[in-house]
Order: sequence, then C-alpha cells, then structure tokens
Amino acid sequence: MAMRAQVSTSDTESNNEAHHCSVAPCEGQVAAELDSKPLCVEHFLTVSIGELESRRRKLKDEAFESSETTAFRDLLSSCAQQAHRLSEDERNADTRVKARLLDILLRASQLGQSLRRSARVESAVSMYVRLEESGRTWEEETWTSTLSLHGAGLVCRHLVEKGGMVILCRKDKGERARARVVYCHYDGQGRRQIGVEFLDRPDFWDFSKQPQNEPA
Repeated sequence: MAMRAQVSTSDTESNNEAHHCSVAPCEGQVAAELDSKPLCVEHFLTVSIGELESRRRKLKDEAFESSETTAFRDLLSSCAQQAHRLSEDERNADTRVKARLLDILLRASQLGQSLRRSARVESAVSMYVRLEESGRTWEEETWTSTLSLHGAGLVCRHLVEKGGMVILCRKDKGERARARVVYCHYDGQGRRQIGVEFLDRPDFWDFSKQPQNEPA
C-alpha cells in the first residue's frame, strides 16, 4: 500500500507540474507552450517577446545557418499561432494582454518577412573585395560562402568594421557593387567572415535570371 501511495503521489505531482507554468516560482495555469515548456499567459508574453527580439538582433547582425533558419521559422509559427489563439480566448480580454498578444503577431509577421528577404544559399563565387577610403585602400581576391538577394557572406583577410563600406567585383562578369558590412566574425576554420548588404545592386547575383537557384 505504501508503494502504491508513493506512485500515486508521484503521478499527482507530475500532473500538477504539467498543469502549471514551468517558470519558477510561478504556479499559473498553463495557457501555451514554447520549446516544450508549458507557460502561463504572462510568461508566454514575456518569453515570446524576448525570443523574438533576440532573433531579430541576430538576423540583423549575423548570418543564419540553414538549421537555424528552420528553427527560427518554427518559432515564428509557434508564437504566431498561439498568440492568435490566446487573443481569441475571452479569458484574455484584458486590454494590456490583448495589446501584447497583437504585438507578438506583428513582430512574428515582420520577422518572417525579414527572414525571407535574408534567405541565403551556400555558393562559392570568385570575386574581389576592395576598400576605397582616404589614406587607406586595399583589394584582395576572395570568394563567397553564402549568397542572398540583398548581400553575401564572404572570406576577408583584411580587418573591416561593421558599418564600413566596401566594393565587390565579380571576376566572371567584372560587375561592381557597393556594399555595407553588417557583421564580421571568424568561422570554424579561423577565417574572418564578413557579411555585406548591397547599397545599389539588388540583383547582383542574377537570381531573377535563374529562378531555380533563388533562395526561398
């Protein structure tokens, strides 16, 4: 009997945990779930906005790997679907809660558009990158690691600053484009990788002429 009571108590505690918010010491009723963690309405709002803001900053400053892009899309879908469901629930009629749920929907929609705009494909294109500044000019031969409709990621031996301007020149066609550096970091092989955003050539890689290679 003692063992049965112990099992019963354990099951009850497990059930109670499943019906309460996972953020300690909150014991609010579960209303949604993110990353397999049950959350009450208040913590769903806080955690969702925090996660979306974190991804927004990374999307702006760094390149997303394909696996990260998939995980990001899943997060956006989950946040949007649950925020919409909660906004339709009459128990969440409070004006402040409604406003924050709508904010999550707006953020998820905007980030989804930015993610599609920033979709990247892996491709090595031989090119030159050049810096033209008063008192400081250099050029190096290099190659891209990723391409997107609005920019690229590429290997760069020279030190460049985020926000700096460079010129890219395709070796195959000789075409040039001005670009702004949006991130700079080292890859797993110790090479400096920079990400650039075009300022005057939105279709530098001719994606519109090769729809089969266009990032989704």
